[in-house]
Amino acid sequence: MVYHIFMNADEKYMKRALELAKKGGRDVAPNPMVGAVIVKDGKIIGEGYHEIYGGPHAEVDAVNSVKNKADLEGSTLYVTLEPCQHQGKTPPCEELVKKHGIKRVVCGSKDLFQKKTGDYEFIGGNLEKECDILNKFFFTWVKEKRPYITVKVAVSSDGFVAGQGGQVVHLTSKKQDEAVHKLRANHQAIMVGSGTVLNDNPQLNVRHVEGKDPLRIILDSKLKVPADYNVYKDDNYLTIVTTDEPTKLNTWRSPTKHHACLRRTLRHLAKEGISSILVEPGPKLYKALKKGKLIDELIVYESEKALGSGIPIEL
Repeated sequence: MVYHIFMNADEKYMKRALELAKKGGRDVAPNPMVGAVIVKDGKIIGEGYHEIYGGPHAEVDAVNSVKNKADLEGSTLYVTLEPCQHQGKTPPCEELVKKHGIKRVVCGSKDLFQKKTGDYEFIGGNLEKECDILNKFFFTWVKEKRPYITVKVAVSSDGFVAGQGGQVVHLTSKKQDEAVHKLRANHQAIMVGSGTVLNDNPQLNVRHVEGKDPLRIILDSKLKVPADYNVYKDDNYLTIVTTDEPTKLNTWRSPTKHHACLRRTLRHLAKEGISSILVEPGPKLYKALKKGKLIDELIVYESEKALGSGIPIEL
C-alpha cells in the first residue's frame, strides 16, 4: 500500500524556504537562519537565504536572484522569518517588499525585534514550529539576553559519569560520538569546567563529522589548567576566571568571586555575539546550571556499561 501526503502550495514553498535557511548554519550566528522563496503564477522565480553574518538578508538575496525585476510585481514571498522593519547592518526588508510590489508575504516565525507585525500572513501549524525550532538559538539570545544552553551528559547504566576519583571512562558508542560532534559543530561554543579539563585533557573539537570547531570556554576560576593542555593548543578559547590578575591570553574576569553567578557570565558571552553553547559538564557545573534554571535542552546518552562505583550525577 502506498500513502500519498498532500500539501497545499503555501506549505510546499515554505518547506523549500526552510531548506534554504538551513544552508546558513553557524555562518550567520548570532543572527537567525532565514530562507526566502518568491513565487509568481505558480512558479518559483527567485530564491535566497541569509548566507553570512552581516551579509544580505534572505529577502534581498531572493530579490537579487530575479533577473527581470518587473516580475516581482504581484508575486508572493515565502520567508521563514518575518521581514525586518529596523535598520541594522542592512536596510529594512519590509521596504524592499513594498518597493517591488510584492503582493503577498507568508511568514514562518514572528520576529521578536519587531514592535508591530506587518501586513503579513503566518503559515501556522507544524511548519511554524519548524521555523521556530530552526532559530531557537536566536530567539533565546534575543529574549533571555544569553546564549541557548544545550547540556550533554553521558552516564553509565548505573548512573555514573566517571570512575572512582574522576577516572576517565569512555561511555558513548561510535554512533553517539558522531552525534556529540555534530552537536559541537552546530554550536558556536562549548563550555566545560576546570575539573573536566584536568581529569580528561579533552580536545573539545569536531573530529567525527565535518564542521567547524566551536569556541572552547573553560570555567577555570583560579587558572589551574596547565598551559600545555589540549584546550590551549590554539587561540580558539576563552577562559573565565575570578583571579585578580589573569595571566593567560583570551581571559575574561568574572565580576563575582565565584561561578554561582553563571547568568552574568552568559550575558557577557551573549554581548560578545555568542548565541549557542554546548555544555559538557561535570556534576558540579551541571548542578549550578540546573539550580540557575539555565538548561534549555538536556541530552543524555545512556551507556550499556556499568561502572559499579564512581562519580554520580543527579539528572
